[in-house]
Amino acid sequence: MEESDRRPQDVSSPPFPSCRYRYQLNVFDSLSELMLDLLTISLAPGVPASLKNIPEKYNIIIRLWTNCFYRLLENLRRSSPTSKIALEYLQEFIYYAYTFYASLLERNTFKEYRAGWLEALGDLARYRIVITAMIPVHTRTPSSLTTAAVTNGLRSSPVGSAISLSRTLSTTSSEKHPARPDSPTPSVGIVAARLMQLEPEKDRWRRIARDWYAQVVAEYPGRGKLHHHLGLLSREAEGEELRGVYHFVKR
Repeated sequence: MEESDRRPQDVSSPPFPSCRYRYQLNVFDSLSELMLDLLTISLAPGVPASLKNIPEKYNIIIRLWTNCFYRLLENLRRSSPTSKIALEYLQEFIYYAYTFYASLLERNTFKEYRAGWLEALGDLARYRIVITAMIPVHTRTPSSLTTAAVTNGLRSSPVGSAISLSRTLSTTSSEKHPARPDSPTPSVGIVAARLMQLEPEKDRWRRIARDWYAQVVAEYPGRGKLHHHLGLLSREAEGEELRGVYHFVKR
């Protein structure tokens, strides 16, 4: 028997990158839905007090982010510089995570965990900052994941409606950003128009992340962790060094 035949085979995920990432996305999708169901059941009216403390006792809010989103985001981020497939899945997964947490933000059932949802949205915006360094400027598409756009989009749909990762990932780029055939072509040319950005992509996502974190600080002023995040964002912006120092020393 060959030495390679005696080695245990890894059957945890498919061998090809695209299949492997798809498999991981499906696993994390199922896990997030299960944790969300657990959270919903524990907060339902008439549930015994021993079950109502499950979210705090087992840190469900933190585990939801860490186990269902953060780990896969980091895995895709580390692979993205050398893998175009990983970069594409990273962008799609961020889109799904963004809509997932924004939908939780709109549900009154989970309003006591609002700070956790806002912080997650800010963290996702910071991942978009990282992506801007990986994607050429002329291939970027206008983003619809601003605080106002996500909130308005969710308000136009039924509150609490389920968001499926598989449905989100199966949505084509043209469906998310439909073409407008009647729009006139810019006189300077399409390529030149795309390059003429009033606000750099990185600065726009920094502002969006700051908006999400600022909401947490305004509503929960005692959270020093969010001031640290704001300090990091200010430190990277030109002319905002003093603002960064303020947030770093703020408690």
